Amino acid sequence: MKRRDLERLSLADVLGLMVSGSGKSWEEVASEVGWSPFNVNRIRNPRDNYWPSLPMLAPFCVACGSTLVLDWVRAQARTGGVAMEFEALDCRELLLNLAGLFKEMGDVAAEGKAAVEGDKIIQAGEARRIIRELYDVINHASDMVSGLRRIAGEPE
Repeated sequence: MKRRDLERLSLADVLGLMVSGSGKSWEEVASEVGWSPFNVNRIRNPRDNYWPSLPMLAPFCVACGSTLVLDWVRAQARTGGVAMEFEALDCRELLLNLAGLFKEMGDVAAEGKAAVEGDKIIQAGEARRIIRELYDVINHASDMVSGLRRIAGEPE
């Protein structure tokens, strides 16, 4: 699987990834978008069926510097609906997921090492290979987040 497995993430997790990837706090993003703290609390609560309105998605994407939520909507549309409940990981599955994650991280490291050997310039093909390997890391991490979300509860 070479693409982000967005079908397996909740909306709250996707929004959280966007905010954390922006380098800003939720409060800073909310201020740029014009959301009150009350709105942010409701949007971040996966048990509250309160999502950002469609006209507010564009300003949110701009504030975060990411269109990941749009990709998430597309992924949900491909599967025919929004998945809200995921199976909880048990201890064995957690260990297997960690092993898979470490394997994928090793693959990224190997591609990165190959890219910097020799001429010390990252070529376009090398960058694409590293990106593909990073998508595998993201997918494994997404699977773990989904399986742990059932246990952990709401995103922080």
